[in-house]
Amino acid sequence: MNFKWGGWIWELMLVQRPSDTHLSQSSTPGGKSPLARDDDNTLVTQAVLFSGNKAVLGILSAGVVMGAAAVKAAPHVKSGLISLKSKLSRRAKEAADVEAPVPSPAVAEAEPEQPDASRLRAV
Repeated sequence: MNFKWGGWIWELMLVQRPSDTHLSQSSTPGGKSPLARDDDNTLVTQAVLFSGNKAVLGILSAGVVMGAAAVKAAPHVKSGLISLKSKLSRRAKEAADVEAPVPSPAVAEAEPEQPDASRLRAV
């Protein structure tokens, strides 16, 4: 994949180099040279350049596959979230019912004991 712009040919490339190396700085600001150097800036080897067309196609096709899978799975995910929400709200309601006990009618209607008038003494 390449195009011409400003008197230059621009081309997308994949770079292969040893893992413990970095690309040399180019004399062009922001650019890199295909020379692979180690941390001491010693030349180790030249990087190998591969066409980026297959990489672009691979990335695009992976994106299409992921998008299609998301569209296909969306109704199932939505259904699962709705059922989970209803289950959680039912459990919350049940927990609220258990936490607030209703007083028993026998206890609520019981009258406090009255002192027996025969035991009272006048002072």
